[in-house]
Amino acid sequence: MTKKNKDKKTRLKIVGIWTIVIALCSIEVFIYTWCRIQCVKTGYEIAKESDKNIKILKLQDNFKIEIARLKSPRRIAKIATERLDLMIPTPEQIVIIP
Repeated sequence: MTKKNKDKKTRLKIVGIWTIVIALCSIEVFIYTWCRIQCVKTGYEIAKESDKNIKILKLQDNFKIEIARLKSPRRIAKIATERLDLMIPTPEQIVIIP
């Protein structure tokens, strides 16, 4: 083997090693970038779902207030007397069952 062939083989080995190193670094960069994008995307989804949760909790509180208002004894008594023409029974109308 001549020196020229030896130098050529050594040079090809070095180029091959560098090509593999650069390829591995490139793949690592792509994987890291993909992971970061997925992480950011998941963060946005979590934030969106948290906002939805807050809106739903506010709506639930509003519904609880509305239910309490609709169950109010004063309101029920008013509807009974005005719309249904009901009235509080007199003592003579009350029948006690033993």
